[in-house]
Amino acid sequence: MKFFMSRLILVLLCLLPTLSSAQEPINLADIKNQLIKYHDSGEYATDIKIVNHEALQYLKQRLQLADFQGKKPAIVLDIDETSLSNYQDMVKLNFGGTLKEIIDNEDKGGDPAIQTTLTLYQFAKAHNVAVFFVTGRFEYERKATETNLEKAGYKHWDKLVLREGKYTHATAAEYKAAIRKQLAANYDIVINMGDQYSDLAGGYADKTFKLPNPYYFIP
Repeated sequence: MKFFMSRLILVLLCLLPTLSSAQEPINLADIKNQLIKYHDSGEYATDIKIVNHEALQYLKQRLQLADFQGKKPAIVLDIDETSLSNYQDMVKLNFGGTLKEIIDNEDKGGDPAIQTTLTLYQFAKAHNVAVFFVTGRFEYERKATETNLEKAGYKHWDKLVLREGKYTHATAAEYKAAIRKQLAANYDIVINMGDQYSDLAGGYADKTFKLPNPYYFIP
C-alpha cells in the first residue's frame, strides 16, 4: 500500500504544471504587439503632437522677444522619426532587419511626413527662421533623402547635413553636436529636435525637444 501511494503521489506531481524559478523577460512578440498598439491607437501621434506643440509655442515666444544675439534664428531637425516616419518600413521588417535592408527602405523615398513636425517647419520658414536637417543618414543617400523630403512637403530648407568623412563612424551624439557647433557660429539655434537622446546631446541649442521613439535606439 505504501508503495502504491508513493507511485500515485509521483504520478500526480508529474501532472502538475512545470514551475520555474527563472524570471523570464517580456516575450519579444508581446513587445512588438505593444509597439503596434501604441501606434495604431493614435497614442503615438498624440505624444508627438504634444511635443511639437510645445516646440512651436516656444519658437513663437522667442520670435516675439527677437533676442538672437545678433545672429539669424534657426532650428535643427533630425529626419527619421522626427520629420519623416519610417513606421511602415519597420512593420514590413517586423521591427528588425539588417542595416542594408533598413537603408534600402529609407532610400525608396516614400516615407510620409510627421505632420506636426511639418507644421513647425512651415511656420519657421514663413517667419524667416533657418531650418537645418542634421541626419544620421549617409552622404550617398542625399538624392533619395532630398526627393523624399520634398515629396513629403518640406520645401526650401537651408541645409541638409548627412554623414561623411570623419563623421562616418562617429557616434550620433558626437557627429550632431559637432555640426551644431559649426552652425552656431552664424546662427542662434533656438530649437534642436530629435527622437533620440543622441540627437540632443552636446549643447549648441537654446532648447531641445525629444519626440517619442520606442522602436529603436541610437547612441
